[in-house]
Amino acid sequence: MTATVNVVGNTSPVKILANIFISFIGAGILGLPYAFKEAGIIEGIVVMVSVAVISVKAMMMVVDSKYHIENVLLAQSPKNKPASDVKSNPIRIVPQVVTYGDIGFYAMGNSGRALVDYSVVISQIGFCCAYLMFIMENGTSYFHFMTRTHWLVILLPLLYLLVLPRHLSRLAVFSIFAQISSIFAFGVVFWFDFQHYNVARFHPKEYSVQGLPFYFAVAIYCFEGAGMILSLEQSLAPKVRHRFKEYFISSMFAVTFLYIAFGVSGYLSFGPETSDIITFNLPRSSSEGVNFPMIVTCCLCVSLFLTYPIMMFPVLELLEARYIISDGLLKGNLLRLFLVLLTGVIVSVVPNFGTLMALIGSSCCTLLAFILPGLFHLKLFKGNHTSVLQKGFNVFLIALGVVGTVIGLRDVFSRMGNQVSHHLTEQPTFCEKRGSAQYRRANNQVSIL
Repeated sequence: MTATVNVVGNTSPVKILANIFISFIGAGILGLPYAFKEAGIIEGIVVMVSVAVISVKAMMMVVDSKYHIENVLLAQSPKNKPASDVKSNPIRIVPQVVTYGDIGFYAMGNSGRALVDYSVVISQIGFCCAYLMFIMENGTSYFHFMTRTHWLVILLPLLYLLVLPRHLSRLAVFSIFAQISSIFAFGVVFWFDFQHYNVARFHPKEYSVQGLPFYFAVAIYCFEGAGMILSLEQSLAPKVRHRFKEYFISSMFAVTFLYIAFGVSGYLSFGPETSDIITFNLPRSSSEGVNFPMIVTCCLCVSLFLTYPIMMFPVLELLEARYIISDGLLKGNLLRLFLVLLTGVIVSVVPNFGTLMALIGSSCCTLLAFILPGLFHLKLFKGNHTSVLQKGFNVFLIALGVVGTVIGLRDVFSRMGNQVSHHLTEQPTFCEKRGSAQYRRANNQVSIL
């Protein structure tokens, strides 16, 4: 999928760094304290830093692949001379904007584009499901008389209305408000973590082999940015675009530090009682007059509710471009209805937020972040005097992605099975309910006599 080139972009380093930073801070951070509880502090920090380094390198490979394709397009364009690299000619007019799907097409043809497109679709739908589940779980924790089904009946029609706009610019107000709400909420959670730090008395877990697959999948979920890395790069003005890697690495250093600090502080504050969503550990009332925990939860729920249509937009754009040729309003609306209902079905099946994060991270996120960048880089730079070290890293990236996917999915499905069986053992069977009712009726009759 191509687009016209937009020569306008950000030039301010502060705006560029902030834009990259905010793009990677989402709902996944709320599950990090629980992930540290599962893996341990030392193991968690080591794995988090390792995943950060590998993910950043993989995303830079996606950018390098884009530059390689741009050089090919420039060489074929009669209006431009070929450029050896970005730094030698930072201001270039490329005939088209190269997307991640285009990289897949140039590397593997239509199958490569389809791999990217469907992976982006599934991962974005997964993110929307995570947001919906977060709202539902927090809602049921405050309003005990309401079940997940009640929340779905309320939320799904409203979310359908939010995804109806055809242009992303109409969702800009939602994005700004969502970011402000999230930053405020994360700050208050940090404050409660440090306030509660001296209350929890326990010996923190340092490492856990059993928790490694789960933590690895959650870390990939948090760092998966291959699907939006090219959009971030394209957002820079052409004259500063050659410095994108420098800005990106600096921002990711700050993101990694925040992830570790947030996860460790949350785990140290609540210990073995750390919930899969850290907001569940916040007190339900406040003696200071202002109920900050309720405010935090409301801010996060509103933020994720408004972010839902933004995350769904790339899915709609891809599917409409592939399957809805004519500008059919009815077909587009039916597609939106189907996708919103699909997210409702998925959150009804997956037991909790942490498991959903791991499921998304170990499947589509691993494919987009590790396997496809390594595979596309091998294909595009084949015969271009690529170093043995780079080829080895490409193979390592693909192998890591495949192994991580297999182990991660196995762990996720095992957890889902255990949680479902645990839920069933807690629920009385029909015969038990019937027997209990008969006993009560008999007991009442005896008392009357």
